[in-house]
Amino acid sequence: MARLNQQPIRLSQQRQSTQSKVSLRRFIIFLFIGLVLLLLWLDHLIITANDTVTAVRSSSHNHTIIVGEDSSAISSNNQSNNSNNSKPIQIAYAISLIRCSDFQSSTTGLLDAATILRHSIHETSIRNPKSSSKYDYKLYAIVHTKAKDCSHILSDLGYEVILKDSPVNIADIKGEYLRKNVHKEWCCGADEFIKLYAYTINQPIVVHTDIDFMYYQPMDDVYDAMLLPSDSFEGKMARTKIEMEYPKKEIPNNIQAYLTRDYHQVIPGRKAAFQAGFIILKPSMDVFNEYLDIIREGNYVGGFSRENGWGGKVSSYMCLFCAYTTCNFNNILNPYHHLKGYGGVVGSMAMQGLPAYYYDVIRPNTTVELNGCRYNHMGANIFYEDVPNFIKRYRDLHGKCRRNVQGCEDCRKTDLSLIKNIHFTNCRKPWNCAGQSSINKGDIDPRTANYDHCMEVVRKWHEMRTDLEQKIADVTGDNKVLDGQSGSYKKDVFMGHCSQNGQNGYVPLVASKDVMSKVAQAIWSEQ
Repeated sequence: MARLNQQPIRLSQQRQSTQSKVSLRRFIIFLFIGLVLLLLWLDHLIITANDTVTAVRSSSHNHTIIVGEDSSAISSNNQSNNSNNSKPIQIAYAISLIRCSDFQSSTTGLLDAATILRHSIHETSIRNPKSSSKYDYKLYAIVHTKAKDCSHILSDLGYEVILKDSPVNIADIKGEYLRKNVHKEWCCGADEFIKLYAYTINQPIVVHTDIDFMYYQPMDDVYDAMLLPSDSFEGKMARTKIEMEYPKKEIPNNIQAYLTRDYHQVIPGRKAAFQAGFIILKPSMDVFNEYLDIIREGNYVGGFSRENGWGGKVSSYMCLFCAYTTCNFNNILNPYHHLKGYGGVVGSMAMQGLPAYYYDVIRPNTTVELNGCRYNHMGANIFYEDVPNFIKRYRDLHGKCRRNVQGCEDCRKTDLSLIKNIHFTNCRKPWNCAGQSSINKGDIDPRTANYDHCMEVVRKWHEMRTDLEQKIADVTGDNKVLDGQSGSYKKDVFMGHCSQNGQNGYVPLVASKDVMSKVAQAIWSEQ
């Protein structure tokens, strides 16, 4: 009888023990979930606090940027864009000069390029009443110490020269692959990181481009959307006018940057890299330093598979400390989630892959991707048809858009009246006098560009140069500058600036240092 009485007691004790274990497991699970939520909440507070501190620090200096979720990035001495008593807001236009020449450009060609670029900025600004723009400009040239000897003319043209070495010493990069290979990256290895100094320029907005660039129409709408409060009537109207690559995508309240992507290089199944020749940004020392930290850490996995590239060593544990917008709890158990895939294309170790990784992963939802046929126009083939990075055995993709959308705009056919600015890449440099279509080096490659469209695009640069030459002649009263129009090769396109096909056929701008100084005062001076 005693044994029978003991059996229910043991069963009861076993049930209590089982219930205790279940309760303990539940407690541990809830504790873990609570800890994760706490970490995410604290991380959100830290991000918010950092934004507030940035705004406070910025507002304490004259002519510095006020950055905050609800405030526009307008310099503190240019608070009103509409006030009759204030000067027009200055936009910083920056270029980087890393080398004096390469197979794509001669030193003479690069310096003429900087001159015509400078004139195109002037012509699309408030200093040219015909432009209808309300924004003024200031010019900056970030010059690598290796290019110091060929940069003297830039200051004569009105550029404020910022002489710099690469902001990162290769020996300081922890990641072995990046440290041993970044020097081989197109075009300039780690030297290309001097472009990051654009984030340190003390202006409300910086537009950084390569030298082989020309402004064709004002960009007031994108500046307005970046500077005006997003909830104001003017801010809302400006946002409706932005020509986006993905029009249905939500625009962030505080736009930190505008960019375009290199879709014509996309490998099937891979991410599109950033197009490093053009970016509109709000300067920030925090962003600048974050970039440098990423480079020094060197989390780059070499190779050409879709898992290779930037972000290759971020651990699952560290994901808990990411902002909640960039983490996915399902990824914590996925051993491959940390491989971001920002690699495998030209320039991916430098300024093609790094900014794409930074704005997609580190600071997501802070940028607007502009329509690459209208902004940073290159006239490139962005369909899966031929080179680069496409082979015809992918029959199911042939002829489809590399952006993976229906109804993709063909940039080889974009009407010139829709184009805001031009980047001379696929259509070749105007000062290289490329007047032939073939797959030979230096010619316009029919696989990646349309010859007739390229001739129209390149002609716009030569028209801009012709306009400057005529203005120089009018100012100086001397027609000697027109000697630069003595070439006879395809004069309907190159307008006398080429004597034969190829780089050796270029006829340089005929203007001395003294003449250009007069031009800077008479033609380009502030109103």
